[in-house]
Amino acid sequence: MSFAPSPAQASVREDASLVLKGRTQRLEPLRGKHLFLTGGTGFLGTWLLELLAVLNQDHAWQTRVTILTRDGPAFASRLPHLATQPWLHVQEGDVRYLAELPADTRFVLHAAATTDRRSFATHPSLVADTNINGTARALKACLLLEHLEKFLLVSSGLVYGAQPWDLPLVDEDFAGPLRCDAAAVYAESKRMAEVLAHAAASESKLPVVIVRPFAFVGPGQSLQLSWAVTDFMRDSLAGGPIRIMGDGSTVRSLMYASDFAFGVLVTLASGQARRTYNLGSDQVVDLLTLAQKIARFQPSPPTILTRLGKVGYERSRLVPDVTRIRRELDVKTTVPLDEALQKTVQWHRLAQT
Repeated sequence: MSFAPSPAQASVREDASLVLKGRTQRLEPLRGKHLFLTGGTGFLGTWLLELLAVLNQDHAWQTRVTILTRDGPAFASRLPHLATQPWLHVQEGDVRYLAELPADTRFVLHAAATTDRRSFATHPSLVADTNINGTARALKACLLLEHLEKFLLVSSGLVYGAQPWDLPLVDEDFAGPLRCDAAAVYAESKRMAEVLAHAAASESKLPVVIVRPFAFVGPGQSLQLSWAVTDFMRDSLAGGPIRIMGDGSTVRSLMYASDFAFGVLVTLASGQARRTYNLGSDQVVDLLTLAQKIARFQPSPPTILTRLGKVGYERSRLVPDVTRIRRELDVKTTVPLDEALQKTVQWHRLAQT
């Protein structure tokens, strides 16, 4: 049974097709192979599936995909146009208890993680358990595979910790400060996941590659995640005001979801073993400017309030140096920030109708 995509889903399919146009050569290693994906029903996971759908349907890629999810029926209900694809198999389970993978798996993309900032405070042990033990189980399961070509760990740009204000970009060799409190659980557990991946590569020669994503925006991103860009969009779509914690001078960079997913797939397919790659946009923006850009998409731009919760909200900077991934894998930003924001706002409007 096939399902026609909704207008919102059709816009995602169009973006997936555009980002792949003329750029499939570096994805050639995935052709005709079996890919196992953890975190396949999240923001990144569903975008990866959208790109794989285009590869299979429009480019005859014949890549088979198994996704691990704790709630297969919910995924099928939310995205039936993907769940019913003949090349996709949904495996019920929790990555923390993963024991084995399909014997013919050639590529493993480990993206399972709890990314809701509210969980960092309310359930920090669950965040750590998923990132650390989930990674350990996935690596151990890979040891049973005879023909594994690549294991990609999706880490996070947050592993760098606080970026010095006078350091414009952080490259893959930057070692930020360590923190040992509950508020640092996501960043520190991601660091530990990387350590486990390197240990597995050292002990058993697993072909491990690590990608460190920074900040992203795009269709399918929940407005309840409590990240700055999602907070601003939620406030703006509700009519405002848009609330900024601090004075708005904090600096970030945002990459559009299709570029994000393409970068991850290319790193899986063609990334060098035992190599780490930053993934993000090189277009920087401060939070006040970001809020102003988002407000302009409303017929009556909402008010922007700054300096809220000023205590504890000192300005910060988190911007990647993406020289390595651009030079080695030809991964770059194809959707400028203003267009990325406009596409995302329009998707949320379509999704609400």
